[in-house]
Amino acid sequence: MTTTVVDRPQVAPKNMSAWIKSGVAVTATSASDVSRQAGLDWTVSLHDVTTTYQIPGQGLPIHIPVKNKQAVVKTTPTGEVIPLGIVGTKYKPFQNAEVFSVLDTLIDSGDARYAAAGEYDAGAKVWMLLQLPNEMEIKGDPHAAFLLAKTTHDGSGSVLIRPIIERLWCSNQINKIFRARDKQHTYTLRHTSNARLDVNDVRNILNITYSSIEQYSNLANVLLEREVTRSYAVDYFKKVFPLPSKIEDTPVHLLSQGEKKQRTNANFARHTAMNIFTSSPTQENIRDTQFGLWQAVVEYADHGKPNKAKSLGIRTMSGASDNIKLRALELLTV
Repeated sequence: MTTTVVDRPQVAPKNMSAWIKSGVAVTATSASDVSRQAGLDWTVSLHDVTTTYQIPGQGLPIHIPVKNKQAVVKTTPTGEVIPLGIVGTKYKPFQNAEVFSVLDTLIDSGDARYAAAGEYDAGAKVWMLLQLPNEMEIKGDPHAAFLLAKTTHDGSGSVLIRPIIERLWCSNQINKIFRARDKQHTYTLRHTSNARLDVNDVRNILNITYSSIEQYSNLANVLLEREVTRSYAVDYFKKVFPLPSKIEDTPVHLLSQGEKKQRTNANFARHTAMNIFTSSPTQENIRDTQFGLWQAVVEYADHGKPNKAKSLGIRTMSGASDNIKLRALELLTV
């Protein structure tokens, strides 16, 4: 059983469907060209905010300025104007190419290549994905490493750069490995007047990403060595998707409607993850190991949960499934 890290510069991953469905595949070598290829070559600007008040029985409505607030407005190359959000007066707008241009240094040095980019929520959120030349092979299972850079234009978040590992056979996305070290593996920059994305900061993020790759590889080796039984797996999935003992042990006819729904949802998650672990082709090389258990939860979170309104790439960026993936891993490692 071996885990290797191999350099394959400028080679696209075998499966990037999760990200292509969320945006646009790009071949550009600069952030400005990425913006054009992905349709992100629009601008944002700040405008005063007013509210309209109509006095009953009187003439025209009164337009009242709203203090300490500004509107962020998107203007497309064709002149279309789209409001994105309301922010405070200290908010500094960053143009898309401006935010991401510092990443060009990684492209110029050969440390990464632009792979995909896109927007969602009408442009309120914008992202670019850089593929690193390092590809892991874990028990014959290819994994790709990326840097995700994203920003918001509605005041809902900062500029953020973080590593992502993707298990290519099933597009499983791994954002975080250690909860306590998450801040060390994520770079953030607030939208304030003195904010500036520095090349040295990006270089540090790249070094952290290489460290994440090594940590993931070492972790995989440990978990692959630990074989598990079916009864162990059943107990494990119960812990990953827990229920209060009152709901777990009470006959269903004695539960309230809310409690019945809670138990139904937990049982669905447990059974789906168990079916992935025991029957999915993606488990063939890792089945009956703790690594397989964890990947079954990751696959459930990325692909098996019902009512997935947004694409996998966007859900990965939002971090919506990070907690369940981390909890599943901590049950095996803490």
